[in-house]
Amino acid sequence: MPAGCPYSASETAHDGRSAQAAEGRRTRRALKKKKEKAGPGSPLRLRAEERLAAQGEEEILGPPPEAVRLVHELRVHEIELEMQNEELRNARAELEASLARYTEIFDFAPIGYVTLDGQDTIREVNLAAARLLGRPRQRLEGALFRHFVDVGSRAAYQDFISRVARTTDEARPHEVIEVWLSGQGDEAICARLSAVGVGGTALLAIEDITAQKRAEAELADVSRRKDAFLATLSHELRNPLAPIRNSIAILKRQGSHGDRAARAVATLDRQTRHLSRITGDLLDTTRIASGKIELQRERVDLCALTRQTVDDHLSDFLARGIELACSVDPGEICTEADPTRVVQALGNLLVNAAKFTPEGGRVEVSLRREGAHSVIAVRDTGQGIAPEARARLFEPFYQGGQELDRRAGGLGLGLLIAKNLVELHGGTIDVSSEGAGKGSVFTIRLPIIETGARLSNREEEPVPPRRVLVIEDNVDGADALRDLLELSGHEVHVAHSGPRGVELARQHKPDIVLCDIGLPRMDGYEVARSMRADPELQGIYLVALSGYSSAEDRRRALAAGFNRHVAKPPTLPQLEEALRACRGTPLFLHSH
Repeated sequence: MPAGCPYSASETAHDGRSAQAAEGRRTRRALKKKKEKAGPGSPLRLRAEERLAAQGEEEILGPPPEAVRLVHELRVHEIELEMQNEELRNARAELEASLARYTEIFDFAPIGYVTLDGQDTIREVNLAAARLLGRPRQRLEGALFRHFVDVGSRAAYQDFISRVARTTDEARPHEVIEVWLSGQGDEAICARLSAVGVGGTALLAIEDITAQKRAEAELADVSRRKDAFLATLSHELRNPLAPIRNSIAILKRQGSHGDRAARAVATLDRQTRHLSRITGDLLDTTRIASGKIELQRERVDLCALTRQTVDDHLSDFLARGIELACSVDPGEICTEADPTRVVQALGNLLVNAAKFTPEGGRVEVSLRREGAHSVIAVRDTGQGIAPEARARLFEPFYQGGQELDRRAGGLGLGLLIAKNLVELHGGTIDVSSEGAGKGSVFTIRLPIIETGARLSNREEEPVPPRRVLVIEDNVDGADALRDLLELSGHEVHVAHSGPRGVELARQHKPDIVLCDIGLPRMDGYEVARSMRADPELQGIYLVALSGYSSAEDRRRALAAGFNRHVAKPPTLPQLEEALRACRGTPLFLHSH
């Protein structure tokens, strides 16, 4: 120690450490004050000082306080630089991740995206847009987008894209247009283009709306056909009303005798059959669509059935001045089928041929064997079928251009029903024509079954007189049915309600009851159950009459106790069949 120095060396070192500690305390107090008073411009330094304080400062022996402050400042600046570098690295990583996400979104987006410069040149294109334009991405970049726009849409597109490219950053209207693109091969694509302008360039979004446009066109066509069908139905239903009303007026004034009365009756018969056919077509179409047609299959000789169907339509052809011929292979050609439905299908083809064959024309029906199938062909010399109409010929309500010319009549359902009935039998139906004005050929193919025995063609035995009870709340319908049955020699009683029908049944003991289902207060099902529960009535043959004739309606009728279900209005052959069956038929075993 120098002479006269009041302190020893140990004391000097102690004082240095004390000064350093004191400086550290002052620094921390200053840091605390800075935190309390710091403004928004000093967050980085504050974070650096916090990190330095958390690390803990090394003791510096001996240096004066100024050196301590200088070292502290250097360390703070060093930490600030490290933190800035970290922020830059993080920002760069975020930018690279964002760029990767943008690239993935751009490339794999389900909607096509294209960036265009001010000259309509493609600069970027994603995978979806490349698929829509039908080119690899490498071949699209640098090409003009308008070259992929259909010629008919090109002028509208160029006006659209020029408006987009002229927009500034301050005003970016969202432009939308629908155009047709050339797409892949010969198939055009309807696309909705959405674009925004960015500094003389355009970002274009391409959405394929071809399926939507086709669906809209199909809906419009369905709506048009619906309107045409409703107009046709209105026409077809109104047309018979005038002659029916006039015929009724003639009968009222003329009575039931004379030529006028005979013509009036013939008119009533024709127009009523016309209305029945229309109603039947509508019901059959509904049943076919819902899968509710049930075939009553039996072994059928198609030779006899074809001749019979042709004979049934011969008078209509003669009235139109059309020759109708029939040629059938010799022997029998048998199939397992519902004869009524086969006659209906062939009859619909004959009605169609009569509609579109002019006076003086010829229609020929032929039946032949062809391997394991029978082939029924209906050939006409009529107006023929254009190729574009052939594919739609079996669609519902399609009229083949006859929507306004209603002389042919019909609802456009006959061919559809024929096709479905044939297919229900495991057969096919097709059409051929050499074109407009060259006639047409409709061909039915049905599977053949071999049989060694000839089918019986014996006529049905005549119906003996029966005691009949009609239960029907429609007075006109009940009276007409009574008159028809009485003319056939039957004794008929009529009730207009269920309770009255049960009362008359107990009083007259009928052989057969024809009972409506939709009766007030006591419906037909209750009538049947009531009769089956009565020992005196349970042997009566019960026939349900109903406007509903699905399989479920028949099932309900049989479950209630009816022996048979007949759809309204019943035909005379159906009534005769029920009257013939009502005796000698086993009693219905009703399960409780």
